[in-house]
Amino acid sequence: MRVPGLRAVSRIWRKSSGVVRLLLLGFTGLATILVLGTVLVLLSLFKGPPSLTTDTRSAELPSSTDRVAFLGRYLKLRAPVSDAVFHVVFHDNGGIPPGPSDWSIVAALQVSPGDEAAWLDEAKAVPLDQAQPSHHGSSAYCRPEIPPDWKVTSPGTIYLRQSAFLVWHPEGVLEFSASTF
Repeated sequence: MRVPGLRAVSRIWRKSSGVVRLLLLGFTGLATILVLGTVLVLLSLFKGPPSLTTDTRSAELPSSTDRVAFLGRYLKLRAPVSDAVFHVVFHDNGGIPPGPSDWSIVAALQVSPGDEAAWLDEAKAVPLDQAQPSHHGSSAYCRPEIPPDWKVTSPGTIYLRQSAFLVWHPEGVLEFSASTF
C-alpha cells in the first residue's frame, strides 16, 4: 500500500544536507521539550488537598480542644473525646504519583465510660501473652503515658481491631496504638 506524500518526504530527507537534517531533528526535539515543559508546569499548578504529613506530640498543642481536633484528622473518633495525649507520625504519600501513606499513632483518649461499646465496636479481646506485634502485622505496640490527673488505676483490657491495638480502661480512657512502619 502506498501512502501519498511519504515518498516525497523520504526523497527530501535523502537529498537534504546534514544541516537541514540537524535542523529538522532540532525542531522535533524542541517541540518535545516544550510539550514536556508544559505538562510539568500544569502538574505543578495542580493543588491537591493539603498534606497530612506531621510528627506531632500532643504537648505541642495548647488546649484539649486543639488536641482532640488535631487527632481527629488522623483517627476516627467514634464518640466524644474530652482530651487526648498522643504522638502522631504521618507520612502523606498522596502526591504525584500517589502512594500509600505510612503512620505511627500512639494515643490515649479521655472519653465517657458509657461509650465503651462505640469505641470497641468490631474489636476483639486479646490475651496479654498474644498482644505482640508479630502476631498481628502491626510493627508497634506502644503504650502512651496517661496523665496522672486522669486517675486511671486499672491495667485495662487489650483489644485488637484490624492492625490497631486498643486498651480499654473502665475509668473512661482508651489507649490506641497502630503503625505501618
